[in-house]
Amino acid sequence: MTADAVIWIPVFIFILFLISEVSMAFAGETAITHVIDDANRLYAVGYFQSAAEAEAFIRDKLPQLSPTMTVSITETNKIINTAVTVPLLSITNLNVIQQFSGITLTVSGEQLSEG
Repeated sequence: MTADAVIWIPVFIFILFLISEVSMAFAGETAITHVIDDANRLYAVGYFQSAAEAEAFIRDKLPQLSPTMTVSITETNKIINTAVTVPLLSITNLNVIQQFSGITLTVSGEQLSEG
């Protein structure tokens, strides 16, 4: 093995893990966004009678995040605002990049109420 390989292999491995964790974070954010959109649509058309029912729907759809996430739904002037906050490590699950340990991800969505 050459000296160049010894120097560059750890860098490439770090980049590979960084790409993996960032990819999982984006995939988790997308999954949360889809659930928020579904809950907002169902709440907007009257399928859910209260914000608590919509929050329970979100928790049921994201059971792997449920212990660590917070869900908040408010309706102001017929606009439904939903926000889900979760620690980034509960989405990525690798915990290889220590700098991600203190990051909290907040995903939000809005929907005009039809009721």
